Amino acid sequence: MITLHKFVPAWGLPDISPFCSKLEIYLRMAGWQYETKVANSQKAPKKKLPFIEMEGHTLCDSSAIVTYLEAHADHPLKQPLDAGLSLRDAAASRALQSMLEEHLYFITVWRRWVQPRGWAQYQPIIANFVPNLGVPAFMGKFVASIIRKDMLKTLSAQGTGRHTPAEIHAQGIALLTAISDWMGDAPYILGAQPRTLDATVYAFLAGIVDVPIEDPIKAFLQSQGNLVAYCARMKAQYWQ
Repeated sequence: MITLHKFVPAWGLPDISPFCSKLEIYLRMAGWQYETKVANSQKAPKKKLPFIEMEGHTLCDSSAIVTYLEAHADHPLKQPLDAGLSLRDAAASRALQSMLEEHLYFITVWRRWVQPRGWAQYQPIIANFVPNLGVPAFMGKFVASIIRKDMLKTLSAQGTGRHTPAEIHAQGIALLTAISDWMGDAPYILGAQPRTLDATVYAFLAGIVDVPIEDPIKAFLQSQGNLVAYCARMKAQYWQ
């Protein structure tokens, strides 16, 4: 049994964090038995979530965990999701994953923490999560504001926070266009069968389409029929 340490679910998603959602969806796709525990990232081994405990071992970082579980999929007589993946598709998988986790992620953070309409939706969720950090519930909004200031500094240092809203929307739309164009009419991101990459792609797309933050990025995603159908397909297969 795997114990998945994560944040909290929201909006019908596995978790507020796309990385936690990615890992939980992967566990379901690959057939691993698991349980979840709400955790404090500051007390996590690397001060990041998610992490898992498995057979006396603690593993950190969603990508490292997926890599480990893929390599040990024969332990419970499972077939790795990426078995038989061609070198070309493996390279594409790495590139698309990096595009989402190193670029779209920070746009997602900006949409929730900076964009006023996003913060209006996200602030109550963060405030309600605060007691899990060992802070009294009545301080939820105050602590959420402090965390927000730190996130603004992070976004500025990373670079996304230095752009105008119109520029960030354009960047997000360009990334979604690349995903839609790559996928085409295929049922999954790399073709006819689900791969580990699909856990990442679905986590990030669902973190836009299923979250009640209305802006040009969400509107564009909703206009891409293949991506909308993909999200519905993945949700029906692995989350509902």
